[in-house]
Amino acid sequence: MTLSTAAWPAPTATEPLDAVVDVPGSKSLTNRYLVLAALASGPTELVRPLHSRDSELMVRALRALGVSVEPAGDDGADLLITPRPLRGPAHVDCGLAGSAPLGCGGTAPTSATCGPSTRPPASGSAPRPPPPAT
Repeated sequence: MTLSTAAWPAPTATEPLDAVVDVPGSKSLTNRYLVLAALASGPTELVRPLHSRDSELMVRALRALGVSVEPAGDDGADLLITPRPLRGPAHVDCGLAGSAPLGCGGTAPTSATCGPSTRPPASGSAPRPPPPAT
């Protein structure tokens, strides 16, 4: 098989464009917005946050600490976060997420702990490290 080295003519618009493009959310930004909303002085609605395993772990962590996080919007894809006083003790399942321990670490009561996930790794993913020795 031979690869062509000929230049490919990029498509060009023949008239002004008028379009709406849905850009997927960011996992890191979604988790940051969740923490900021949990620390806000009143309820916050996140419109079209990214729904991923890491953001679900953050939602569970915030709920474990006393924050209300509920589906919102017509299709339930938005999130309504209602801050409440943080409480502990709480065990937070961080899985392999980097944002959950970072986001909750600075806001959580000192009795909150971040532990390894009990969920088996997804097929093809890196194995989880063993839990720390106690």
